[in-house]
Amino acid sequence: MKKILLLSGLLFAALSNASAYSTVEVKDSISTNTRWTCDQQYLLKGYVYVTAGTTLTIDPGVIIRGDKDTKGALIIERGAKIMAMGTAGNPIVFTSNQDAGSRDYGDWGGVILCGNAPTNWTAGQAQVEGGPRSFYGGTDPNDNSGEMHYVRIEYGGIAFSPNNEVNSLTLCGVGAGTQIDHIQVSYGGDDGFEFFGGTVNAKHLVSIGMWDDDYDFDNGYKGKLQFVVAVRDPYAADQSGSKAIESDSYLAGTYSGIPVDLAKMTTGIVSNATFVGPLVSPTSTAFNDQYVAGVHFRRGSSLSFLNSVIMGFPCGLLIDESSAAYGSTTANIASNEFQFRNNIIGGSGNFPSSTTPKIAVYVKDGARNLTPTNTNADSTTGSPFSPFNGPLSFFYNGTYKNFYKSTSSAVRLTNPFNLSNPSLLPLSTSDICYNASAPHTSSHPFNPALPINYDTTGGGVNYNVPLAPPEFTTSKASDAFFTKVNYIGAFAGTNTSTDNWMKGWCNFDPNNANYDTTCYIPVTSVMPDLNNIIAAGITVFPNPTSGNATVAVDVKNAGNVKVAIIDVTGKLVKEVANTTMQAGTHSFDFATDNVPSGIYIMSVTMNNRTRAVRFTVAK
Repeated sequence: MKKILLLSGLLFAALSNASAYSTVEVKDSISTNTRWTCDQQYLLKGYVYVTAGTTLTIDPGVIIRGDKDTKGALIIERGAKIMAMGTAGNPIVFTSNQDAGSRDYGDWGGVILCGNAPTNWTAGQAQVEGGPRSFYGGTDPNDNSGEMHYVRIEYGGIAFSPNNEVNSLTLCGVGAGTQIDHIQVSYGGDDGFEFFGGTVNAKHLVSIGMWDDDYDFDNGYKGKLQFVVAVRDPYAADQSGSKAIESDSYLAGTYSGIPVDLAKMTTGIVSNATFVGPLVSPTSTAFNDQYVAGVHFRRGSSLSFLNSVIMGFPCGLLIDESSAAYGSTTANIASNEFQFRNNIIGGSGNFPSSTTPKIAVYVKDGARNLTPTNTNADSTTGSPFSPFNGPLSFFYNGTYKNFYKSTSSAVRLTNPFNLSNPSLLPLSTSDICYNASAPHTSSHPFNPALPINYDTTGGGVNYNVPLAPPEFTTSKASDAFFTKVNYIGAFAGTNTSTDNWMKGWCNFDPNNANYDTTCYIPVTSVMPDLNNIIAAGITVFPNPTSGNATVAVDVKNAGNVKVAIIDVTGKLVKEVANTTMQAGTHSFDFATDNVPSGIYIMSVTMNNRTRAVRFTVAK
């Protein structure tokens, strides 16, 4: 018993040593090139500005906390750059300064990027909402505000008052020279991503549990997004009406939209989105009644929505015809500027009728934009939709290949409504990756591993098209930015491990995440499943060790193998071996004389893939 207690004490001491870190308080302005590294954490107090001509570089795995009392926020001003260089194994984390279990919506301000790209403000520029001093907007569509890769932003975003908000990630007049990909926003107090004009493009975006909208587009935004996710908390919605997308072109202070001017209109494009709303079934009542729609287009917006899935919202598509001061939303349908094609809407609400789903709904002048589910929300209004008879005629136009599924379960995604562990991959029988209809025969159904092929000759032996196919040949989707995949929605249907691009770097339980370390390393990045490369035999002995020790490695195939000790911050402590090994078991001695007490990771890397075990140095 005494030995067990002694070992427990040593392990506790080692854990305490591993979690110790220093915090750097960051206030006011950053006016010289600065690098944030993994040997410490950073606390944003109040508005922190990165000024023009300055670059802030953030290393992989760095943890940045926003102060709750001062509503800390990071603002990249016009002419400045952020280089947030996270990786799949070491994402950068912006999070609340509250303890695990006590984090909440709007604990801090969020991240704001300001650029010199065009907007539709009549003044050519505007001040950022929410109180920051910074302005945005200009004349350079290719302006560069830096890069953000593999970044999580948790519990940011504050709605100070209506139309005066800071979001989780706000992109104000940001140009196409900026690189944005693999960003997750979680449980923000307002919108997840908001785009105020600009031309920035982005891929692999995730929004979960937002209070208001997941993606908000304003002021003539002209960028492109692909592989986009929103998963909603049924009980969290905003009094302004929550949606996965809210898109406007004009408002007070912008150009009017009369006459039509494509240069001033919001003409962005979203492709391959998967949006999961609050309704598990069309007759659900267990959700916040301030939810509105999956996607809401209003005030002259001409944002196009393609190759995507909307499921479980009270209304799927809400088209809001503007007053004359804000241009015409429906006119953009007639001109083919607003495209809604190759989408599935599933399980929209049956309100007030128990049988009539609100698939596509039309409202006028925003008068009913918060109540698209009442009896006054007309789904068959005609004349504004010429040449269509109404929103349903537009939705079901045969050339647009839109589909409606009466329930969310009929969309057939793996586990879409699980907030703590969502899986949005289509099941093998989903219309996204399955087609048993003619000209198919049982010998050659749709193969999601092969490209789309409409060839029906020879009995359709080469025909390879899912029932709900994507389309990348239209005027909107043919742009070189878009990856021409063979599926709609954000995820492929081959059910391989690479299909789920959220895996590993995303966190769906941020309230309980342990950030008491100097560098965030997900467990999955330390111990991936690599049995096909390196067998399960990695052994450190003795463990715990206080002096000399040995690591034994069982190698399945011959090749170059690196064996190294890293600490809990991800830093290299010692390289034990770097050599070519034949298949079999190999052992290497190493000394820990200069290694402080603590918990370490013995990593074995082969063919750019790593397997690892933890061990303890206890002196």
